[in-house]
This record gives sequence, C-alpha cells and structure tokens, in this order.
Amino acid sequence: MNTFPVDDRANILRYLDLYSGEDTFDPLFYIHGLGCASSSDYPPVVISDSYSKCRSFLVDLMGSGFSDKPQDGEYISDAQATVLSNFVVSQGFSSVNLFGHSAGAFIALKLARQLPIQVGMLVLCQPGLTNYGVAMLSEMTSQTEAQFVNGGFAQLLAQLKAQGGNDAWLGPFSVASPYAIYQWARSAIDDNSSNWLNDLANLNAIKGVILSDTATSDEIAKFEQAGCTVELVANAEHMVAYDNPDGLASAISNILNPSQ
Repeated sequence: MNTFPVDDRANILRYLDLYSGEDTFDPLFYIHGLGCASSSDYPPVVISDSYSKCRSFLVDLMGSGFSDKPQDGEYISDAQATVLSNFVVSQGFSSVNLFGHSAGAFIALKLARQLPIQVGMLVLCQPGLTNYGVAMLSEMTSQTEAQFVNGGFAQLLAQLKAQGGNDAWLGPFSVASPYAIYQWARSAIDDNSSNWLNDLANLNAIKGVILSDTATSDEIAKFEQAGCTVELVANAEHMVAYDNPDGLASAISNILNPSQ
C-alpha cells in the first residue's frame, strides 16, 4: 500500500492508488463509511468490467483499515476531512472527484467544501445515517469514550456477530480503533442532524447520489432537489459495495461519464 505521513509523529495514512496510467477522468478518491475500510470495500468495485477505470485512490481513514490508529488521535469528521485535504493537495492535482459512502458522505462533503483545488464531481452512496444507524450509534455514544473503549466495543462486536448478516462489514469494523469508532460516531450523529442537504445543494460541483433501488420516491426527490443525478442499484441494501459491486461500479461510471 501507499503511505502518507499525516503529522510529525510518523502517523501514516495508507491507501491504494489504482489505474495511475489512466487519464480519461480526474482521479476519484474513495471515502468509506464508519467501521469500514476502502481497502476492503472497493477492490471488487474498481476491478469490475463496468467500472470506468479512472485513477482511483482507495483511502483507509485514520483509525480504520490499514491506516494508523494512535490512541490520542482526533477522529471526528472535521479532523478526518482536514487530513484528507492535506493528502489530496499533496498529490498535485488541479481537479479531483470525491466519493463518500454512508457517514463517509459527510466527510466527503466537508472535504469538497474546504479543498483549495476544484472538485469536479461529488458522488455520494447511501449518504447519511439510516434509522438503524442512528439507533446503533446513539447506543454506543450513550457510554463515555472510556467505557466504550474498555468494554463497550467488544460487547458491540459480540452483539453484531450474534445478530448475523454482518460478516463482511465486521472484518474492517473489528480492526478499527475503538477511539475512532466512538469519536466518529458522535460527530456522525451531529452531522446527520445538521443542514448537510443544504450544503450539498449549494456545492458548486457536479453531484451524483447512488441509492438502493428500494429507495422511496421521497428519498430520491430530496437529492434531485439538491441538484443531484440519482442512480439506483438493484439487489442492494445500505452496504452497496458488498451487495452488488458490479451495480455500484456501473452507477459510479454513469455519473462520471453520463454520455456513455
């Protein structure tokens, strides 16, 4: 994996840089959801025959996946967006595209608003928290950070395993920093209740939203009203990359290049 030092203490952000020889589109930076990791979520998407084969950066956020997990790190969404901004700028591009899934959509939107370079396209997949997500994160953050780190995280893992149906997600979730999970959960709840849809509507970029085809007409309409092209993916629920990677690849490609 590639590395980017985020501070003067040798803490490292790690990422995959794929299709670096392709220049058809601006590079696309992937921002995963809470408890996920781009290095595990998106390889099946970017190797799909339906994918546009644009240069793709699969980034594991600090505290997640293969990136470092300092116990005294700051993992709220604003801090993650700042780290990503420094990383994206360091690559020397004049224009980039961003992808954000679930709670990662909040980080992607914040990153789009603060980057000093042009964001050509912002692609959000199942953006925001579901009712299930709000309930789970609220239960987590009803504890103190110390309580969650010292027992709550292990208890939550056991609970999710017992529920079943979470096997793919539990891989990256189980190796994430409990400090990162807790802090991001608190900020994700705040982000979800903020005016992020207004921020999305006011963003000066081409915008696309990818939803499961079970989305209601009201869900679709609120994103269209924010100026987004909406792509629907069949046979998928919230974790679209796991449920239908080829469908997600096609939806991303359609947004990046609608003329195809």
